[in-house]
Amino acid sequence: MEGFKIRLKNQFFIDKFNKHKLMTYQDLRLNSKHNSYEFYNRYEKMKLGTGLCDFLNTDFSNIDSIKEFIGKYGITTIASLSGIKINDYYSVEEYNAMVNEVINSVKDKLEGYKNSFIEDITYIYNINDLEELNNLLPTQRLHILRDSKKKSQVEKLYDSNNLKLSLNNFGNFGEFSMTAEEDAQEIAKNVKADYLNTYCFESNDVIQSFIIELFEMTEIESTAIKKCKNCGKFFVPDNRVDELYCNSIYENNKTCKEVGPFRTKQKLMQENDDLRVYRNVYQKLLLRIRRNPTNTQYEENFNNFKKENIELKKKVENGEITQAEYVKWLEEQ
Repeated sequence: MEGFKIRLKNQFFIDKFNKHKLMTYQDLRLNSKHNSYEFYNRYEKMKLGTGLCDFLNTDFSNIDSIKEFIGKYGITTIASLSGIKINDYYSVEEYNAMVNEVINSVKDKLEGYKNSFIEDITYIYNINDLEELNNLLPTQRLHILRDSKKKSQVEKLYDSNNLKLSLNNFGNFGEFSMTAEEDAQEIAKNVKADYLNTYCFESNDVIQSFIIELFEMTEIESTAIKKCKNCGKFFVPDNRVDELYCNSIYENNKTCKEVGPFRTKQKLMQENDDLRVYRNVYQKLLLRIRRNPTNTQYEENFNNFKKENIELKKKVENGEITQAEYVKWLEEQ
């Protein structure tokens, strides 16, 4: 069967008033009757930023993590980045081989794109709590990025030649659908917004859809992208932009929002205990120097302690050693 690159443009509908995005695109799904993968039209409605956060939370060095992203958004959303032709029909074995080929072709590129988004989003939503950014709105921070010498990393990915904007409610169904009338009715049921608040754009490049989504979100004060204080994943808050925890299941079928405050309190208590141990050791070594001013070895030991302490704390942050191992070292000084 003759292959082709994705023939029809994927469509993305941005509803700024209701803060939603609707994706209409083609994907391959399993036909259990014939045990094969075949094209079908797919629709996904989600809160603005949800798909972008799923992208940011994907580990593109991990095949299972990439396949989880593909399971949500389809192989066609990333296939165009690979240049690999997609066919109308695949046996199960052929489909799995094609997916693996696409993944191996684009995983490094996608990891680079992800890091660019993270760099910009960290600045735009002040995830690092920089004091100089506290009084600025996200849209102002975005303009600073775009106008400064250090250009927005995300903006460097933007290529307007691959993008078609359709400034109307539902876009051009005929160019997307094989069964235009039925698909138009299905999409119309999902997109419930007025003319001024909804527009459509077409692109086979999912990265461009994320770029536009991010730019639109910065203009809506009641939306944000946050990093969960418990699990570290990116998320879109449900109600308040100052929410600290996401709704992902963390443990024992409980979400980060449910267990996060307790875990944070426990962590702070532990950190206070660890700080107390550090201060006790610091004071002990310092006092030994003051009592023995002529003993240069004590001063050398004290300076080595401070230097090694910095190195070990970095190892804890990088996951190279555990907090317990660090505390054990402190107690041995």
